Amino acid sequence: MGRFTRAVRGFFGRFLSGVEGRNPEILLENAVQDELNNLKRLQVATARTMAYEKMLASDAAEKSKVAVVKERQARELTARGQREAAIEVVQQKQEAETRLNELEGRLVEARRNSEEMEQAFREQERRYNEIVRERAALMEEHQRAKALRAANEARSSVSLADSSRDLDRARQAIRQASFEAQAVGELGTSETERQIAAAEVDLKRLDAERELEMMEIQMGIKPAGSLGDGAEGSGRKAEHGTGDGT
Repeated sequence: MGRFTRAVRGFFGRFLSGVEGRNPEILLENAVQDELNNLKRLQVATARTMAYEKMLASDAAEKSKVAVVKERQARELTARGQREAAIEVVQQKQEAETRLNELEGRLVEARRNSEEMEQAFREQERRYNEIVRERAALMEEHQRAKALRAANEARSSVSLADSSRDLDRARQAIRQASFEAQAVGELGTSETERQIAAAEVDLKRLDAERELEMMEIQMGIKPAGSLGDGAEGSGRKAEHGTGDGT
């Protein structure tokens, strides 16, 4: 049974250590709670010590009054010639004084203990307040670190390399289509062939422009609504050019 209990405690200890490593907030909260528990224990101990000191002080004051009263009674009895009664009262006075001396000795020690306990309590109170302030500062720093790490992860997940290569290929296709159109114009072919070639070039350019606009929309360079407008305008332009030649 003892081995099983130790195994279970070891398992949960490793589990909690892993959780605390992933969540520094738990470590900080545990540290604050530990200091608070120490503060509460010291508060109770200090209160008990101070109560004991007050009780001794009250008993000492009572015994001091008894000694004073017994001395007065002894004097009065002696003045009336009642010697035996006076002796008995003097003995009671001496017993009160002996008890008073004992109480005063214990009271000195109790006061010293009270001062030490109060000093320890104030020190623990100061430590607890420092831990609370440090926890707040560390939590703020931890939150900033988490936000920075999330931003870095988001930044690292964004890659413009593929989009840039596609954009370069689209630009190259558009340039090639333009050069082909110029080359067709420079050739002295028939009007029909030129129209057919120009239509083919316009279609290639239209396809390239559409692909380029889609890339620009994906990259946030153009708004999403501009794709349809650009495609319709280019299509009307191509149709108009073909119709004039036929």
